[in-house]
Amino acid sequence: MQRFIWLMAFLLLLGGCDKLTAEQDVLSALKKIAAYEQNAAEQQKKLNELEQKQNKLYDQMMSYGMKQFAKVEQLSKESLELVEERGKQVEKEHKAIQSAKREINAVKKKVSQLHDENIKRQAVRLVDIEKKRYETYDDLYLHYKEMLSLEKDLYLLLQNRHTTPKQLQRQIERVNEQYKKLIAANQRLNEDTEKYNKEMKRLSHIIWK
Repeated sequence: MQRFIWLMAFLLLLGGCDKLTAEQDVLSALKKIAAYEQNAAEQQKKLNELEQKQNKLYDQMMSYGMKQFAKVEQLSKESLELVEERGKQVEKEHKAIQSAKREINAVKKKVSQLHDENIKRQAVRLVDIEKKRYETYDDLYLHYKEMLSLEKDLYLLLQNRHTTPKQLQRQIERVNEQYKKLIAANQRLNEDTEKYNKEMKRLSHIIWK
């Protein structure tokens, strides 16, 4: 799934900030955040590709059923490898976001040094939204890690010919429940990102008017 949107508008809005004076430090720090987020977006793209591959394998396994155990066993092993790859990929994404998260603290310090009250007020609002957004991302990250763990357990069950239909159904339900939590967290992050991009436009307008 397309897990969440990024601050792509951010890069466009900050493209001409080199001509600024007092506000330049703040916008330079914001550009660093945008660069970290661009890195995270690239990691997410790779993650989405792995998810699509795994979804295809899952559909194949479900079409075979446990009566064709040898085929299901092989596909579940391949799926486990993809789970491991996704785990590594989401850690790269997480690392990029944590770097951006640290940078927002630097932005907060620079904002306090602004002299224009309108710019300062809008910048403070922007920082507060971004801090909340990163808290939402952390929640999403934890849900995703739990999802990977549940999927791993599911594929291990599919490699055991003694797994009962009841056991399999119970684990699938756990995965589905976790997926709902993941979708909800994803939606919250998208909403926070839209708020951030909106406030970034306002800040840009105030600075450039």
